[in-house]
Amino acid sequence: MIERYFKAGVRYLWNKPLDGPCVRDGAIVASIRAAANLAYDGLDGHRAVVDPTLLLANAAGVLGIAKGANVAHAWLDYTPGRVAQLPIGGSDILTGYMSGCLIVRGTHGGALSAFHVGTITGDAETSRLVKRKFAEALPADATGFEPAAAWQPAEITLIQNRLGGGLVAADKIFALMTTAGTFHSLLMFNVCEGMGQWTNPAGQRYWCVGGIKAVPAMTRARLMAKLLS
Repeated sequence: MIERYFKAGVRYLWNKPLDGPCVRDGAIVASIRAAANLAYDGLDGHRAVVDPTLLLANAAGVLGIAKGANVAHAWLDYTPGRVAQLPIGGSDILTGYMSGCLIVRGTHGGALSAFHVGTITGDAETSRLVKRKFAEALPADATGFEPAAAWQPAEITLIQNRLGGGLVAADKIFALMTTAGTFHSLLMFNVCEGMGQWTNPAGQRYWCVGGIKAVPAMTRARLMAKLLS
């Protein structure tokens, strides 16, 4: 399971897949974007953000990954105004960005799947539609979580300041669902390298892990209450 690769201070070269098309009808649709290469790039230069266990030994040895190696995963779309569905296979699943969306695991159409409920910040009407329509189809075995709720603004600001403040680091929250059905909220920062460079020469963005938290799964009853709120 890939959560071990996301210790604080670890750097990656990565371009997040594009969001799915925005169609505000609340439908459940297939996730269509392929996962992009997520390449381990060593540790961030700001030692204050780095997990101490990585400073005491060879970081690649602790993580179990070589510099430049890809972290294999599956990608679940964020499709604003709809619910993206991805059948669960042999890979852990990443999705994002996260604000108030729910991430759900359950069986639909005969397939054990991951779902990203595509609410839209600032569009309460569409968000309510998406949630209520998914509530009507909520799998009997559903579990899930709200990734953005795992982080408090003060925590994010503290880590961001250690990276140099808002001018050099943009924070984003991602969801990680493992093949075993555990949930994690992942805080990442798109960081600026050197003299204003947000990407490497190949056009890949620099990302620094701010932290990762395991989040207890919500029961189906709690999910239903969230969807109908």
